[in-house]
Formats: sequence, structure tokens, C-alpha cells
Amino acid sequence: MVVVGVAMMAAGLAVLEVIEEDRLQENARVVGARLKAGLETLKARHPLIGDVRGVGLMLGVELVRDRGTREPAGAETLRLMEELRARQVLVGKGGIDGNVIRIKPPLCLGAADADHALNAFEDALRAMA
Repeated sequence: MVVVGVAMMAAGLAVLEVIEEDRLQENARVVGARLKAGLETLKARHPLIGDVRGVGLMLGVELVRDRGTREPAGAETLRLMEELRARQVLVGKGGIDGNVIRIKPPLCLGAADADHALNAFEDALRAMA
């Protein structure tokens, strides 16, 4: 039992060292800000997006049928997820009403990857219009 515990601690320490050496926290802050700003731009163009929230690379995009009433867009969320999947962007779903797109990519996500995701969101939203 002790050997397993020591091995697990060593593995955890190795992960923390990689996070520090590769500056993955800083990357998450910078690339996450880029991704969030892009999603905010999409929100201004697409009324289906009711809110964009989150920190770093952990983001949520709430979909609503009407921004005034904030009626959840559950079916639209499922369709957007499929449209994104077809464009090689995998996202999750959350929220009490199942109308929040969850974005939780790996910490090593780069600017080009974020731009690809934003282009996919734009294309998918246009396809749904």
C-alpha cells in the first residue's frame, strides 16, 4: 500500500512540474482570454448566445431562444453540439436546463486551436440560422 501511495505522489509531482515548466497556467489564461473574447464577439452577432462566462480555458456558452425572457434553448444546444462535432470540435453540455455549451479543453490548447474552435462556432451557428 505504501509503495502505491509513493508512486501516486511521484506521478502527481511530475504532473505539477510539467504544468510549471510548460507554463500551462499562463497559457490557459492567455488562450482562454482569446477564446472568451471571440465567443463574446459571436454573442454580439448571434442572438442564440445569451451569455458567455468562465475563467481561463473553462468556459460556458449559454444558449437561449430569447435574450429578454432567457428561455433555454435545449434542442438548439444539442444541434450546435452536433454541428461542432462535425467540425472536429468536441464540447460538453451542462446547465440545469441543458442549454450551456461547456468548453474544457486541455491546458496545452494553443491560439491556432482556439481560432479553429471559434471558426467552427461561427460556421455552426450560421448553419443553424
